Amino acid sequence: MKGYKLYLIIGSILILGYLIAQYNKPTPTNWAPTYATKDKIPYGTYILYNRIKDILPLASIQQSKTAVYTTLKSKKFNKTAYIIVAQKTDISKTDLEQLIKYMQAGNDVFIATYDLGKIRKELKVQTSTAMAPEGSILNFTNPELKTDANYGFERGIGSQYFSKVDTSKTTILGVNGNNRPNFIRYNYGKGNLYLIAEPGFYTNFNLLDKYGAEYAAKTLSYLHGNKQLIFDEYFSAQKNTTTDMLRVFFKHPELEFAYYLAIFSLIIFVLYDIKRRQRIIPIADPLTNSSLAFVNVVGSVYYHERNNLDIALKKINYFMEYLRARYYLKTNDIDSKFAQVLMEKTGINEALAKTLTKHFIQTPTMGDLSDTQLINLNESIEQFYKNTQSNGTRTV
Repeated sequence: MKGYKLYLIIGSILILGYLIAQYNKPTPTNWAPTYATKDKIPYGTYILYNRIKDILPLASIQQSKTAVYTTLKSKKFNKTAYIIVAQKTDISKTDLEQLIKYMQAGNDVFIATYDLGKIRKELKVQTSTAMAPEGSILNFTNPELKTDANYGFERGIGSQYFSKVDTSKTTILGVNGNNRPNFIRYNYGKGNLYLIAEPGFYTNFNLLDKYGAEYAAKTLSYLHGNKQLIFDEYFSAQKNTTTDMLRVFFKHPELEFAYYLAIFSLIIFVLYDIKRRQRIIPIADPLTNSSLAFVNVVGSVYYHERNNLDIALKKINYFMEYLRARYYLKTNDIDSKFAQVLMEKTGINEALAKTLTKHFIQTPTMGDLSDTQLINLNESIEQFYKNTQSNGTRTV
């Protein structure tokens, strides 16, 4: 473990430096589209919620964090506007029925969203995104609100429009550069349903722009005359719902730093504990050479049978195979000329070459072989191996 101390120290310093740098670095801009009234980030609606009384000064404001049906059921509203600004408004059929009753009683509903969910079929409306630059150029159809110069927005705000509307039930209040509607109204009894094709108009980012604030104010001016505003927080909260168990730690920089510091301390503790409690590694027994034992058993069998000729023939056959594989010699027909070839190919002396050739020719013709003759054959072959290894003979 001592050899790793330097690496552990360097690694600890680097990790500590990284944590300090992460702690002190500036917080990046959060561009998450929350559309929540409490969020001051670019795509929150904090400015809209806190400055809407500049547009509707006589209206009181309340928030609703429950579903539409729960908020409006069994309650009497008069001259009230229900405002929904969210990424998606998945309004159920039951909620829509309650909203219709609410509007028929003389109240207004204002919805700014990219996705109307299931009620698209009920309203017979569809949305699309304009790809051309003209798609982000907007204006109003009402002569009192229409300006000579069209409105233009950054970061793609204003590119959404209604590609299909029920013209028999809707009034077009705003269009883009291609004359496609992006702001429409439905009449329900004494009240109205206002739909605008996207919620980006009411974000902090857009309202900080002079013309963006002007455009948003003109769309909301249709709610004049209402005494109360209900800000829906139910649909915008759904967008931010998360099941991440660590969301509290990563939401606050101080807790995030404490989390990483705890992980770092745990790693140090584990490494220190390993050093203290490492078990003794048992010494493994060396592997036995079973091949050597097998050779001894086979040799013992041949020795007790005393069949010297059989042993000699096997040694010669094995040696011939070695000559064929190593030196590419032809060993089918062995004669007196084989000694010269063996000497030239292997580099051994003439005497040893002639002795080996003699053994190769005579041994297969003998009926029996004495111990001395077997020993002489074995010594000649062993002498061949020693000479070729010491000479460093290479194959041709």
